[in-house]
Formats: sequence, structure tokens, C-alpha cells
Amino acid sequence: MSKKIEALTMPKWGIEMEEGKLTEWLIDEGSSFSKGDPLLVVETDKISNEIEAEFDGLCRKKLVDVDGTYPVGALLAVFASEEITDEEIDQFVNDFVPVDSSFQPESAVSEKKAEPATPIASEEKPKSSGDLPSAPPDNVNISPKAWEVALELDVDVSTITPSGRRGRISVQDVEQAADPAKLAAYKGEEGGDAGSVSSSDNPSELIPHSGMRKVIAERTTASKNTAPHFYLNVDLDAKKLSAEREKMNKGKDKKEKISINDLLIKCVATALTKHPEVNINWSDEGILQFQNADISIAVATDAGLITPIVKKANEKTVEEISSDAKRLSDLAHNNKLMPEDYQGGTFSISNLGMLGIKSFTAVINPPQCGILAVGKLEDDKISVTMSCDHRGIDGAVGARFLQTLSAIVAEVDI
Repeated sequence: MSKKIEALTMPKWGIEMEEGKLTEWLIDEGSSFSKGDPLLVVETDKISNEIEAEFDGLCRKKLVDVDGTYPVGALLAVFASEEITDEEIDQFVNDFVPVDSSFQPESAVSEKKAEPATPIASEEKPKSSGDLPSAPPDNVNISPKAWEVALELDVDVSTITPSGRRGRISVQDVEQAADPAKLAAYKGEEGGDAGSVSSSDNPSELIPHSGMRKVIAERTTASKNTAPHFYLNVDLDAKKLSAEREKMNKGKDKKEKISINDLLIKCVATALTKHPEVNINWSDEGILQFQNADISIAVATDAGLITPIVKKANEKTVEEISSDAKRLSDLAHNNKLMPEDYQGGTFSISNLGMLGIKSFTAVINPPQCGILAVGKLEDDKISVTMSCDHRGIDGAVGARFLQTLSAIVAEVDI
């Protein structure tokens, strides 16, 4: 490592990323590392990923703690050789200014820029109950008990959508808007009413939401609330598809074998090219219709569900699709996906057949307008259910797409 100081900053993974949570340090202050070594783990709204070293170096100073959330470009640590003095390190930290990361490469390590100093951003502190008025605003219809609970839980009632009669905010509305940790503490202090079970009768543990779990909740709720779902179900004749899979897998080892899902991805991609009116994204300005089928595949990880994309599936062979799907699944399970792996997509497939599920309905992945829920292969049949966003896809359009898909699967016309 040369005699210069390097800054480890919060990376920018994708255009939408504004901040990241540092969940784990993988190096100690004062320890050396080599190029490619993992340095720390950062969690965003969508993924959790390790940041690897881009050079050999020495960690001289760590500036932030685990479990803190920091903006893109924030200074996390300082790397420098032993020849650099502690005073020089401190001066570097004092003079450091985050680089405008709006259009920067997605890299964690950047050199110091000679710019005026600004303090490192810290987490926003929650507001205290003293910030709330002693009485509800005149334009808010809320029950006395709900207002009492709102004061206890520091809930801003002006942000709540009421569910009670005549637009009145109920206790339940307040509790749903409250911070889960505060609500759990409040419930414990309150002691519960006659109909509730005390913590001593049923011990529980509050598990804080991860960033990914929060995003899943937000996106699925927004999807169901904004995209008018309707569902179309059909049984696919998969006899020839199964025979094709057996033929393709002859002589292959386990890691190279083709799955039914790989074949279905290719069939769906082929059908989408014949029905571009289904291969779309919804936007307020209009419908985006795509030439290529970028298929998002649902992958369940320990952290939650994520949908990496098999890009241009219509142009790929089944073997190439299988290789892509395996690679993306491995990356997802090892927290190695990058934004370009999961951002975008024109249509989604969710397969629970391997878990013995015969049929189910899936939530659309906005701004896409369709997702195919795939059940298990049974008696040479596969039950699939297509969820459609009625804003972009009408019933007859979705039905014709499934007719084409059925014909493609039945004849393995790929």
C-alpha cells in the first residue's frame, strides 16, 4: 500500500439507494487485509452484501458503529500505511467531505478529495413525546383513548388513515402506526385487558424488522392497494415438457441438470414475445412495452424474498437460462446480488411446486403487470395462476397469453 490515505465510504448500489445500514465489521482496527478480503456487511432496503477490499491495506481507524444507518458517501473507516501518523489520520477525517455519489461508480473505496469539511451524517433521532401537542388537532377525529395511546407511543396522528366510523381514528389505527418496539413495551406496561394473554402466559420475543422485510411489506402492501389484481388459472399439459427435461438431463451431473422451472422460464419468455401487450411495466405517464423478456424469478432467502432477473430469456437457450438461474440463486443466498441483478424485469415467475404446493396466487411485483404462480407437477399437469394488474392487462389479453403459453408447454415449442 502506498503512503497515502484511503477512505472507506458507504457505497451506492443502484440509483435508488440513499443510505445503508452497517450490520457487521469483518476487520479489526489495526489489522491488515488483502485485495478481495471482505471488510464489512452493508444492508440496504433490498439486499445485504459484503464490501470487499479493492487493494492490500491496513485499517487505521473505524469511524462508525455496527447497526448504524449512514448516507451514501459517508466516511466509515480510514486505511493507511504505518508510516502515516495518527495526527495525519485525524486531519484527514476532519477535512473529509463525501463525494457527490449521484453518478459515481458502485465502489466502496474512494480517494480523499480536497474539499471543505462537513460533519459525518448521523442517524435521525426519534422525536420525543414532548413534541406532540397536549390535545389533538382540530381537524383530526380521534377517540379519547386513541389520543392517549398516541401520546404514549409518540405517534403523529395527522399521518394516520382512520378506519373507524365517520372517519374516526381508533386505538387499533394508532397501534398499527406505532413503532413496534414502543408498542411492545407499552403493551407490557399496560398489563392487557381481560381478553388478552399476558407475557407470562405466553412468552414472546420482539424480532425487529430487517431492511428487506420492511421493503417486502411496503411493496406488497402498495401493490395490493394500487394495482387492481385479478387472477387467471389454467392446468398446463406438461407430459412432453417432462420428457424433454429427462432427455436434456441425460449424462449431466446434478449441478448441470435442467429443472422444470428452467423450461417454464423459456416457455413464458417465448409466450411474452408473442404477446408484447403482457410484457409491460405500468407508469403514470403510460405503459412501457418491452421487446425482450426479462424474467424476474422469486428466490426465498433467510433474509426474505428477492427477485433476481434472467435477462433476455427469449434469446437464451434453456441451458443458458438454467445457468443464469443457478448463478442468481447462489448470489441471492450468499447476499452477493448487485442492483443490476434484481432491478427491472418485465414479468415474474414464482414457483412453490418444489414445496408440494398445488396452486396459489402471487402478489404482482410493481411496476410489472403480471406474475405467474407455478404449482407442483402432478400427473403430467402443472397448475399455474397468473395475477394481472387490470390497469395494464385486461382479462381477454391475459387469457390469450395463457392460451399461447399452454400450447407452447404442451408441444415444447421453444
